[in-house]
Amino acid sequence: MIIIKRLIVAEKNSQASSYATALGKFTKSGATYILSSLNLHIAPAAGHLLDIVNDIEPAYKEPLPYFPEAIIYGFKAQGQTKAERDSHLKHIKFLYNNLKKEMSWADEIIVGTDPDREGESIFYTLLSQFPEFEKKVKYRLWANSLTKDGIKKAYESLRPAKETYNFYIEADARRTADWLVGVANLTPLVRAHLKSKGMLEEIVSRNRKSSKKKFERLSVGRVKAPVMKLIIDNDLAISNHVSKDLWKIEAVDSQGITFTNQQVYGGDKNNLGESEAKGDLEKLEKVAKVLEVNQSTENRKAPNLFNLTNLQSYMSQHYQFSAEQTLAVVAELYQKKIMSYPRTDSKLITEYEFAYLKVKLKAYQALVGIDFEPTHLEARKKYVNTNKVKEHYALIPTEILPDLETLSHDERLIYETVVKRTLMMFSSDQVIAKTQVKIDNGQEFTVTGMVILKEGWHQYALQAKNKNEKVILPSYKEGELVKVENALVKGKTQPPTRLTEATMLKTVLVKYGLGTSATRATTLAGLVRDGFISLDKKTGQYSPLEKAKKTIQALEELGSNFANPEKTSEWEITLKLIGEGKLRAEEFLQEIKNEIMTTVKGQNK
Repeated sequence: MIIIKRLIVAEKNSQASSYATALGKFTKSGATYILSSLNLHIAPAAGHLLDIVNDIEPAYKEPLPYFPEAIIYGFKAQGQTKAERDSHLKHIKFLYNNLKKEMSWADEIIVGTDPDREGESIFYTLLSQFPEFEKKVKYRLWANSLTKDGIKKAYESLRPAKETYNFYIEADARRTADWLVGVANLTPLVRAHLKSKGMLEEIVSRNRKSSKKKFERLSVGRVKAPVMKLIIDNDLAISNHVSKDLWKIEAVDSQGITFTNQQVYGGDKNNLGESEAKGDLEKLEKVAKVLEVNQSTENRKAPNLFNLTNLQSYMSQHYQFSAEQTLAVVAELYQKKIMSYPRTDSKLITEYEFAYLKVKLKAYQALVGIDFEPTHLEARKKYVNTNKVKEHYALIPTEILPDLETLSHDERLIYETVVKRTLMMFSSDQVIAKTQVKIDNGQEFTVTGMVILKEGWHQYALQAKNKNEKVILPSYKEGELVKVENALVKGKTQPPTRLTEATMLKTVLVKYGLGTSATRATTLAGLVRDGFISLDKKTGQYSPLEKAKKTIQALEELGSNFANPEKTSEWEITLKLIGEGKLRAEEFLQEIKNEIMTTVKGQNK
């Protein structure tokens, strides 16, 4: 009998420990967990053990563009002090050497890093240092949950490693492009451009003996630049807005019900003005005929299950959580094995998750204090579709129920928010009665009323009320004549609303495909931290700062497409296709290099 020696490479020690605990009895030797009964070793990395370490001095000393012959990976020490950096370097070298030893021991290697593109990148970047072990890589452990059952299920249904390998190709192309654009070329180029125009602020050195001038730190990123551009354009649209007068006609009947007309006079829509509005007002009759009375009942299903972006937007809107804060908390809940994998774009779950949620339904209800008799115990396609869950399923609680008292305030708030959203799927629909009445007194006017007949899931939701909700209309009959008073209502055009964290995450960045669910929060937080944009914590609104304005001005003066959201959106689509194995990374990287060369040429115009 041939005994196969298997190695799981985990992303970090906590993950390796969870795998070992779930799969059987283990001992530990150094950093490695050993499960003798399975002839299985589990060895952790520590996130990215290796970083790009190409020398970037040529980018600051030689004429650009700078394209090194090869991207070189190596160790980068982290820490504030020399002692911290030395300790970190010693630790990652130890893990690196241990992984090399374990890969040499194994007959088969299982990729067990986080189940996402970044996890693929961590593993295969490491493997690139040991090409002799490439043929040993056989399987992918894709665990959406770190519970015992979740890990066992993933281990019992290992995927062929080649199924997810293209995610690494995509992640590697993204990382290489970001380095070529941001670190190697555009940062030194934009700094030089602004410096030549006297726009780079000089920093007074505290070292009086030093004669070398220092200037403000400024960096350019392939995704950061178009994000800044969107916020700057929004700010300009607000500041450049010139308010214009507009008029509308309303008809109010004897019961105080206001009917509205769609025609707008003036504003940004047309060249009509107050005189035209008054002229039409004078033509209207004091008695209107009821043309139509449309009544309908609508059953509204509970909202979709959360994905990461929607949860971040929800927490920002209702609790003023930053996107990065929400991600960090959900990641911690995942590590505590009570929440599914955080970096998900999916709003769906599979039949497997639905089954355990149904079994645990009463327990979840008791945990968060929601008591209702479940109405929908069938798997509805709005929430459950096994065939459409490709990488990760929606954010839901795991089958492990926590002691809520042991969670921090933020952890408990987010956990309960996700559980409540999940429970709504089992609750009854909200039932709405809608009535629309249309009258004619020379022009057509309408009013809509809405009454909630049954709250259903809606009673457990935090959301903005519809302005027409609970507007009860009197009884109208078609052909009936009603007395009305016609009035001219004056208003003004309003400037665009300022971009908020919620709208950026849920709408704007998704529209342009900028970044991924795993990176958007970090990108926005980084721009705030580095002084490019400001975030009002109370309103969640973004405003551009001078550093962002100078950076985008420089890119535009250089004729660069790197500040163009539409162009970046095209590149993001290309990256996605690379991840699906439909395009080659080399073609994408060549296009990035061509755009860099075009931008560099703009310096000499």
